[in-house]
This record gives sequence, structure tokens and C-alpha cells, in this order.
Amino acid sequence: MKQFYTIITALMLALPTLAQAVEGIVISSDGQAVRGAVLSSPGQTTVVTGEDGTFRMDLQKDAVLSVWADGYYYQQIRYKGQSSLKVVLSRQDAHKYTESKVLPFRVEQNVNLSEVNTLSKKDFALGARSVEQALQGELAGLQLINKSGMMGEGAFLSHHGIQTLAANASPLVVINGVPFMPSMDESQLIGGFSKSIFQAYNIYDIQDISFLSGAEASVYGSLGANGVLLIETDGASSDDMDTKISYHGKFGYNWNDRRLPMMKSSQYKSYLSDIGMTYYNNMETFFANFPFLSPDERDAYNYLYRFDTDWQNELFRRGVTTDHLVRVEGGDAIAKYDISLGYQHDEGALKNTQSDRFNAQINSNVIVSKKFEIGTSIGLAFLNGSYQEQGLIMETNPLLAAYRRAPVLSPYKNDMAGNLLETYASYYYGNNTNTDFIVSNPLAIVNTLAADKRQYDININARVLYKPTNQLSFMALLGLYYNYDQEGIFVPGINNKDVVPQFDTYGESKNIVRQGVNETFNSFYHLNAAYNNVFDDVHGVDLRLGGQIISNSFETDMGVGRNTANDFYQTLADVQRVGRFFSGYGAKWSWLNAYFQAAYTYSDLFRVAANVSTDGASSTGVNTTRMGVFPSASATVMLANFDFIKSAEAVNRLNLYADYGKTGNSRFSHTYGSYYYVSRLYQGIAGIVRNNVPNTEIKWEENLKANMGIDMALWRHRVQIKLGYYNNRATDVLMAGSESALYGTGVHYVNDAAIDANGFDLSLNVSPVCTRNFKWILGGNITQLNNKVTSLGNRTHIINKLSDGAAIITKVGESPYSFYGYRTDGDYPVYSTVKEAQSAYKYTENGVECSRPMRNRNGVEFQAGDIKYVDQNNDGIINDLDRVLLGSATPDFYGGLFNRFQYKGFAIDLNFVYSLGNEAYNAVRRITESSLDMSNQSLAVLRRWTVDGQITDMPRANYYDLVGNNDFSDRWIEDASYLKLRDITFSYTFDNILLGFIQGGTLYVSGQNLWCLTPYLGNDPEFSYSYSAMMQGVDYAKLAAPKTVTFGVNLKF
Repeated sequence: MKQFYTIITALMLALPTLAQAVEGIVISSDGQAVRGAVLSSPGQTTVVTGEDGTFRMDLQKDAVLSVWADGYYYQQIRYKGQSSLKVVLSRQDAHKYTESKVLPFRVEQNVNLSEVNTLSKKDFALGARSVEQALQGELAGLQLINKSGMMGEGAFLSHHGIQTLAANASPLVVINGVPFMPSMDESQLIGGFSKSIFQAYNIYDIQDISFLSGAEASVYGSLGANGVLLIETDGASSDDMDTKISYHGKFGYNWNDRRLPMMKSSQYKSYLSDIGMTYYNNMETFFANFPFLSPDERDAYNYLYRFDTDWQNELFRRGVTTDHLVRVEGGDAIAKYDISLGYQHDEGALKNTQSDRFNAQINSNVIVSKKFEIGTSIGLAFLNGSYQEQGLIMETNPLLAAYRRAPVLSPYKNDMAGNLLETYASYYYGNNTNTDFIVSNPLAIVNTLAADKRQYDININARVLYKPTNQLSFMALLGLYYNYDQEGIFVPGINNKDVVPQFDTYGESKNIVRQGVNETFNSFYHLNAAYNNVFDDVHGVDLRLGGQIISNSFETDMGVGRNTANDFYQTLADVQRVGRFFSGYGAKWSWLNAYFQAAYTYSDLFRVAANVSTDGASSTGVNTTRMGVFPSASATVMLANFDFIKSAEAVNRLNLYADYGKTGNSRFSHTYGSYYYVSRLYQGIAGIVRNNVPNTEIKWEENLKANMGIDMALWRHRVQIKLGYYNNRATDVLMAGSESALYGTGVHYVNDAAIDANGFDLSLNVSPVCTRNFKWILGGNITQLNNKVTSLGNRTHIINKLSDGAAIITKVGESPYSFYGYRTDGDYPVYSTVKEAQSAYKYTENGVECSRPMRNRNGVEFQAGDIKYVDQNNDGIINDLDRVLLGSATPDFYGGLFNRFQYKGFAIDLNFVYSLGNEAYNAVRRITESSLDMSNQSLAVLRRWTVDGQITDMPRANYYDLVGNNDFSDRWIEDASYLKLRDITFSYTFDNILLGFIQGGTLYVSGQNLWCLTPYLGNDPEFSYSYSAMMQGVDYAKLAAPKTVTFGVNLKF
């Protein structure tokens, strides 16, 4: 009898829970019924919704209901026993919304990973011409700063501030599962230029972009400290067997109408009279050298100075931009293909600058058997460009030459009758050959200086997938990247003497030849196994085990020479022996990693995950532990699936998430931990010398990250909010060691620094109006940032001096890379009277109150009309001891905003980007307001001090400025906050057949960078000198981003 009861009990437990009849409706976010939606649940009959979106089916409690409809995101919900159901589906074309997540080595749909932010192709701005333009301001926490308006420069990327001082500060980029590690160095040949890492990619070839910053990033171990940017390109994976052809094209214009307010001829002549009296000892010589200032109008050379040239206008033009891509995709049940061919032409707003790109993307996917699949992707690109030099190169930066060149001079030589000749005017000041007054002819620079760059880019990856069961899979991935970069520059100056010669220890360079090549080769190997299963429709398990290897090599070779016979000879074979040298270096970097991931989901209520990776990089020292361990853990509570909230129809998603983990940064030069040699020129002969004493105990930097937050969707996904708090602590950060001077060589690096970053990220997407025909969608994201240095080992600060004497300080308790200089005294920091200047420093001597003028470090006394600096230590001398922190380029807040109005197929989109609380060093204004030479000046110099008693903020004109009015101080530090209209687009989308072969498409007109609100006095508050974190906020005369209007069409055939 006991055995009988045991058998009966077992049979009863084995019986399935009785299903109950459920009625429901499937609707979209705009409240409209979704007809034809397919609903299925294990063990139950599949049903399809009717015209009114309703359905009736039997469901067991806690069963998983899968809902699918064409044009909507797939949805899985857990049935909790309700008598009726309302299922809300989100449209796949919903604005700024996606349920696709690019994760390490896979793309998943409908996963609860709130800490992963994703941007899909459908949400790229229609007028975007690059990956950076599409991505800027879109993902919370990720900041992109356009480097300049020079084509092909791209943007500086950072996430949650600066977390390193000597390693790579940008996020790791992973494309199709393969870490993408091109050179990010500044060009050694073309001044101020560093190429975009995405330059070879066409924006229309990108499918999805996700950003990982939490536990998921720990898979990449010592590469994930700055976050991981995962990019998935279009591939041959569509289930549609039909052959499809699509075309994306745009045509437009770009121009630059931003101008610095410089003096006109009449204003300049007044300034010239003032500055001239501080250069010449007598007026007779002065008027002889500048005859146009003399009352005698009969001077034979006056015809050379009768102009009022706007040199900035001479440099710019309206450039043409075009972009075309044709895609063909198709296949059958066995093999699929996706092929694209593209061409982009971009004429810069600066004359004689342009770039061309030819690119191809070839994707294939072959199902060898039910268990075996092979996929390949081949990307090819050829790029060719003509550029100009940027940065503080007075002789060859056309912008600086345009600011400084006297407006009374002509771009071309002219005769006494006023006729302009075809030859460019020389760099001399008219007929005055005094070399103190020479300035390059800006128009000659842009028309005769040749700075060319040619690139060949190949990116290949192959993937093999083996699935012995539906739950178990094995994957092998191979990635290869090769880049050959050839660049050269020729600076003329012999034939017409229109570009000022440069000088160094080997003498005068009347013309210059620089040529070089860079070669990068990366290989990547990856193996992994994945197991994914759901037990009893309740217990979800996801396990992944893998290993990966990266091997990178980089080589650069260059030659520099000078003084060819004339400007028609422009190769290294033509230069003179003196001053000719060749240089280069090679570098190899390797990385080995193994990882394990485990995730468990309980009844769609809780998800916990743990990851651990171990890796080592060749950049670490030979005497340190070569392998590091990087663990992480995360948890998500899906409150919307709990019974007490499930009945609240207003709540569609409500997740609480938290994660904590360790990542690292081993992306630094191998030369920090091993010997390296450099080429040096000695008595005309190039030789090899050792350049460092390495730290053989150097190791990777460590980064502890904690994130927590809430992610919710309300009222049919019409309100989506995600609020998160982050706290990052970077330790063992590389820094310049204090003992380097003992070795008499280059910098000696040590792992002594620590940097903290914390704050919050907020993302918002709201649809105040959402009907069948009209939708209004607005939102954006904001990141608040606190970024401080917490340790520098046994040091309190590190000071870096820039080429123009500006100082950057990294100090404990302050933001990394802060500006460091003198502080001026008051809103009008100029000694207004002789008496004030003479008694500026008050002191007591032998009980008697005394006073004297302030003095600079060289003992020169400040006079009336000079700048009043704050004497911080009250010693009467303005020197390095009086320098203080003046701010930093680190913003307090940054992010993006968007607004969309949509009526049927018509739409208006506005996207904004902003940055608040960041300062910038305006080195250009320091030049144009210097009042220390005969060059043209800004209109601000009209306020210069000229008479005793004048109250002003602009010091007197004084040739050479021996007292230091233009020393690095807060005069040149400005609030560079901005709000920019990134783009505005008017579009019309149609899906009806036209002309019998066009299946649908989009027509649009888009404007980029058309409006900016900022207090910054420079041409553009958004700039980045290079990928160097230290150079952020340093305005070294980079070309401002142009305004652009494009007309485009996307068609499907």
C-alpha cells in the first residue's frame, strides 16, 4: 500500500499544471491594435491575433509567452495567472529605441542588460558622414569631441572622464568581435593632424553600436578600463532570401563663416604707430620703414600698402561633399551574401584641402550543415587626402598667418598702377626686408604647400560556428587588420619667398621636404564555448568560456630634408646634406586572455552574473607578475514581472541593476618597461642611441568600477528613463617618476598614481504625443562628472610645459591636467596710472612702510599699462611661485538632446550636444592680443592702455613684451561651455512602389553644425588637438568644424 501511494504521488507531480483560458489584446506603443501577431507557448496551440488585435488561448501559470509580429520587436513575457492580458509591442522603427544589444562575440535581442547602451542604424542622423558624427551625444557617459574641421580627423573619445596619465585614454573599440587597434599617434610629418580611427568605415555599413562599462567589460580584462565600444557592421544574416539592392547617397556643401574679429587697415595703422614707438629709437627711421604712416603721401612705395585685405576670407571657400553607397544582399537557405561599394568625396572649407575614400564591404555566411556555419567579412578601403598644417606653427599654419598678416598688404604682388600680378606677395612687410616683421602669405600657404596622405586599409575576419545541440555552441574567430599609411609634405619658400623659412640648430630651412610611411598589422584569435538553456521555463543558465590572443606590430619610417635647388624639386633625393636625417621606430604588442562568464535568471524576476578573466600583455615589465585577474559580478531585479506590479498596466519595464568589477589598462607603450633606441643627428650623421632606463616592474593599471541604477519604461514605452550612479577608481596608474633626472635619459614611468571618477548618468526618451499619424518624441542624456587625482605616490603634483610656455598641472585633489599659471587682479587687471604701478608692492623695512613696482622673474619692473598679476606669496616678484590652478577641460556635465516631430512619412529631427563647466586655453587669442610685434591684432586690442588714468583690461603695446604681460595666466583661460545644434533634418519616408522598381526610401535635407551658443571667444568651443588627454582644451589654432547642408536619398529596389 505504501508503494501504491508513492506511485500515485509521483504521477500527480508529473502531471502538468492545468492550463486556463486567457483572453487578451496585442497593441503597439501608440495604442493601435496589432493584427497578425503570432503568440506561442510551450505545449499550447499557437494563435494569431485578429483584425482588432485580440486573441484567445490556453496558458499555464508561469508559462513563457512568446509574441512576434512583423515590424515589431520580439517579446517574451511570463504569464502570472491573469484572466486577461495586454501585450505591448514596440515598433522596430521606434525613434531612439532598440532591443538589440551588441555583446562580446554576439548580438542578442530582448535581454535585460540595462547597463548596456545601444544605438542602431535607424537612429543614425541622416546627414551623418562618419561614425563619430552619428555617435556624438547619443550614449550616456560617452563623450566625443570633434578634433577639428580638417577632413579625416574624427573625434577624441572618452568615458566618464580621464582615468589614466600615460596609457591610452580612449575606450577599446571592438568591430565584429575583433578588437580594433589602429595607430592613434599624431602625425610626425603634418603638423597638428591625427587621423580618425574610423576613417575607413562608411556609416551605412554600421548596423549597431553598443557601449559596455560595467561587468560585461571585464571580459576584456586589462583592455577594458575605459569601457568598450562594440560595433557590428551589416552582415549576411538576413532570413529574407530575396535579392535586395539599396542605394544611399548625399550631396551637399560645407563652408566656414566663423571669423576672428581682426583689425581693419585704419585700426591697424593706429596700433602700428603705438607698437612702432616701442621698437624704434627715432620716428625718422620708423616712418622710413613704414612710409604709408607718414604725412608725405608721395613716397614711391606707398602703392604697396593701400589695401584692406581680410586674410581670413582669402583662405576659405564653399566645398562640395558627396557620399554614395550601393548595397546588394541576398542568397538562399544555404548561403547568404551582403556586398557594399562606396565612394566619399569631401572638399574642405579651407582651400585646397580634400579627401576621397573608396570602400568595399563583402560579407558572406554559409550554413554547411544544421550544426556547422561559416561567416566571413572583408573590408577594403583606399583613402587619399590633401591637408594643411595646424597647431602653433607660425610659418605654415595658414590660420595663424591670416590672423597675423598686416591687412594693408596684398595677397599678390602689384604694380604702381594698382594692378595685381599672378605672383604671390612675399613674406616681407612690403618693401621692408627687416626679418623681425615677416609673416607668411596665407594664400600662398594654402595654394602651394602640399601635405598629402594616402592610406590602404584591409580588415578581415572569419567566424566558424559549431552547434552540436540547440543549447551548446563552439565558435572560432580570426581577425586581421592591415593599414599602410603614406604621407608627405613639401613646404615651399625659395622661388617666391612667400612662406617664412624655419630655423633650427642646423640653420635655415628655405624649403622643407618630409616623407614617411606607417605600417600597422594586427591579428586576433579567439575560441569560445557557450551553453544556454532554460530549465522548467524558470531557471535560465548562460555559461561562456573562451580565450583570445592579440598580436600587434607597428612601424614608422620617415625622412626630413631641406633646401632643394628650387621649389620645383620636392623629394628627399633633392635636399642638401646638412640637416637631412632619417628616423623611425618599430613596436610590437601582444595580449593573451582567458575568460569565464556565468549568468543565471530566475523566472524573469532576477538575473545574477559573474565574470572572471585573466590576461597578460607584453607592455608590462619582465620582473612583474605578467598575468592579472579581473573579476566582476552583476545583479538585476526585474520588478515589472513581480505580481504586485504586473497588474499595473502603466509599467512595462522596471529594472534595478548593480554591478561591481575590476578591469585594467595595459594599452601603453612597451618602451616603458624595456629599452628602446632612437635616431639622433650628430654633425650631419644620423646615429642610434639608447633613450631610456626602463622600469622592469611596471604593470597594468587597475580600475575598480561600481554601477547601480534604475531602468524603466512606462505607459506603453512612451516614457523611458534610466538613471545610474557610477564610481570608478583607477589605481596603479602610470606616471612620470621623480627619479628620471638621475639617469639623464627620458621619462622613467612608475605605477604610483590613482584617479577617481564618479557621478550619475541620466537618459530620457518621452513621447508626449503618440498617435497613428502624429508623433512627438523628445529626450536626451546627461552625465555629471567628478574627476579627481587622489594620489601621485610621493609627489603632490606633476607639471607639464607646452611648446608655448603654457603649463598643465596634475595635482592631488584636483582634476587631471588642469591649467596652471598666474592669476590677474580684478576685472580690469591693468595698472591704470604711473602712481599705481610705482607703489604696487608695499612692504615694511626697518619699521618704515615702503613701496616699489612689482618685478618679474628677470627683475623687469611693471609699469603703467602693464598687467596686474596676483602676488600669491607677497614677495613683490611675479614668478613660478605665484602660479595657481586656473581650471581644466574636464566638464561638469555633458550629453545630448533630441527632438522629433513626425507626421505620417514626414519628420523633423533636431539633435543637440552640450558640455558645461569645461575651461579652455585660448592660445590663439594669446597671439592675436599679444601687442608685442608688428603683426595684426584682434579688435580687443583697440581697448589697449594708451594714457595715464585709463581703466581697461587690455595692456599697453610693447614690442618684445619684456615684462611678461602675455605670460600664461587666466587672461587666456575661458569658459568653453557650449550648446550645439549637431544637426537638423527634414525627411520624407515612403514605402509604396515608385516607377515600378523603387520599393521605398527616404528623401531628406540635413544641416550640421549650423548653430552654437557659447561664451568662448575662439572660432569653435569644440576642439581636440589630438588623442592625447593632456591636450584637451588646448586651442592651438585648429580649423573650426564647418557648417554643412546636404541633400540625400536612401532607396530600396
